[in-house]
This record gives sequence, C-alpha cells and structure tokens, in this order.
Amino acid sequence: MRALARSLAVALLLASGGALAHPHLWMVAQSAYRIEDGRVVAVEVALRLDELVSATLADDFDRDRNGRFDATETARMEREAFAGLAELDWLSRLRVEGRAVELHPPSGFVAELEGGLVTYRFVRRLVAPVDPRAASVALTVADPSWYVDVMLDPENPARLLGDAPAGCELGFEPDTSLANLVAPVPPVAATLVCRRSS
Repeated sequence: MRALARSLAVALLLASGGALAHPHLWMVAQSAYRIEDGRVVAVEVALRLDELVSATLADDFDRDRNGRFDATETARMEREAFAGLAELDWLSRLRVEGRAVELHPPSGFVAELEGGLVTYRFVRRLVAPVDPRAASVALTVADPSWYVDVMLDPENPARLLGDAPAGCELGFEPDTSLANLVAPVPPVAATLVCRRSS
C-alpha cells in the first residue's frame, strides 16, 4: 500500500497547477477493477459527495429520517438524482492502450449515508473484457467540464477485486487525454499494468 500511496502522490504532484474555473460539486472517489479468469470484466466506482449536496439528498430521499436509505428510497434516488450523472457518463472513463473503450451503463446502484455524507456505489461492466497482460488499462473518474471536482480518496484510491494475474500492479498517473478539459489540472487515472504475456 505504501507503493500505491507514493505513486498517487507523484501523479498528483505532476498534475499540479493553478485554478482557472470553479466547480459546483465536490466528490471523493474510490475505484476498483473486477477481474475474472484473468480479465478485467467490470469497474466499480464509489463517489462520496460533499456536505451540502449530501444534506440535500438526505433531506429529499431519507423520508423516514432513520439515517439510511432503504430499497424504496434508493430506487427513487437512482431515478431522480443519480440518473443526472448520465450526461457526464457517470464520471467514469476507461482507456485500454490509451484508447477509450465502451462501458455498459451502471448497475447495482447503492446509496449510503454515513457521518452526514452520501456515497454512491455502482458497477460498470466492460462491453468486451480486457486481458491486462496484453494491454495497459486506465480508469479515470472525472468530469472534463469541471462542474464536478473529483478527487481520488488518498486512503484507498483503487484496488483489485478477484484473481489478478501475477505481475499486475496498480499505479496512478495524470490523464492528459481528456478533450475539452476545463479543470486547471488533469485528473488522475488509476492504472493497471501487468507483465506482458509472451
């Protein structure tokens, strides 16, 4: 985990710069690569929202005021709030060998309320699974318009789920591939690099 923290710190340092615009919503993100039979089949994303938006969501959707979202409240939040992220492609973008690849829309949506903050959790399956021993993979959780400012969780930014092939490592690097990026610095991608299969 120390190596992960070091590479994340280096990536953040490389991405440093001055502010040019102002976001309206702040989120802290965690991500994961889901691996089955040696291939990346899905990515998991968790987005912890800022205090103001969390308070609004809790007020609007925690109807019984019990400090959690039941199945009915969660379904309503998914339809009326989370669905709004569709126009931002749910803030999740996957690249394979530097090229954007298609992800299915989110599934398994969960909304949690803890310490006054709302966290969205969801899964996006790859349209075509990827063998990370044959191609580098990078997941960026960001909004190019910078309406939403997304920061990777410094404690647990990314992880591997399932049986990763031997020689696979997570890393972090600035994603400079986003077109029309408004943010003053590029977002940080969680990369998955494995020893190439011969």
